[in-house]
Amino acid sequence: MAAPDLPGFTPGTVVTGASHGGQYTIQSLIGRGANGNVYLVRTAGGQQAALKAGPERPELKTEVEVLAELKKREFENGSRRSFLLDADRFETEGRFIPFYVMKFVRGVAIDAYIRKYGYRQIGAAGLGLLDRLSELHQAGFIFGDLKPCHVLVEESGEVELVDYGGASPIGENVKQYSGWYDRKYWNAGSHKADPGYDLFAFAVLCLHVFDERGLRRLDAALLPQTRSAEDLVQLAERIPPLRPFEPWFDRALRGGFGSSREASAHWKALYRLYPAKGRRSSSKLLTLAFCGSLLLLGIVMYTALSL
Repeated sequence: MAAPDLPGFTPGTVVTGASHGGQYTIQSLIGRGANGNVYLVRTAGGQQAALKAGPERPELKTEVEVLAELKKREFENGSRRSFLLDADRFETEGRFIPFYVMKFVRGVAIDAYIRKYGYRQIGAAGLGLLDRLSELHQAGFIFGDLKPCHVLVEESGEVELVDYGGASPIGENVKQYSGWYDRKYWNAGSHKADPGYDLFAFAVLCLHVFDERGLRRLDAALLPQTRSAEDLVQLAERIPPLRPFEPWFDRALRGGFGSSREASAHWKALYRLYPAKGRRSSSKLLTLAFCGSLLLLGIVMYTALSL
């Protein structure tokens, strides 16, 4: 269920924060969600950013708290890649609407990225995603509602999680989850928020990206009470591009990792044995092959006309 239209949040409107005074000019609506709407905006300094605004709800407040904690830890660690830029309220039509401003991710969903650049890219993209999850877990939260549309990959290969509406404090119950990605759906664990919940969801995400038909067939063939992690492990074993990471999937789906750091280290070790082809080098090879084909075609046509 999407959030209702928000008064005053229309293209051209300058949203001014009531407390911090930040100014953001709305350019367009780029997404709707249960906790709020997301707008493409331009900051006072001329940079593009994304602004999420919504009704006064605990979920939106939790999103800001999660991102603020991540920002705090990043600064403590000397990092400057913070996703959160500002959080405030905007007064319009006699009421205040909370909003927060985040980095605008110029990327595509991970499934579209893999289709565009090839299955080998799962090695690097998976490692980037595990790094993001590790940062979140160290801050005391799990992502919860992990699925392809919430994982964006930029042209550079940088991976970013978006929509923290399902983030839950470790130890509490997961607030938002979606069918296949929920380990309880597969009778593989509870809804308790722990790092293993996200790792399980990431494993299923890979199965979805690489063999959606197989996952659908498996789901349709099982009764709710007979679903199991073992069924997913066997499916992973039948997907050729994922075989190099088979030991990782076995552990993630069975809850065998003690932490996301351990899971990331294991993925990295397997990735080193199966390096992804660089997109630039692949593009060069394709370009050379295409030029070579054109040259060969020209020679053949020239020879034919000369006869």
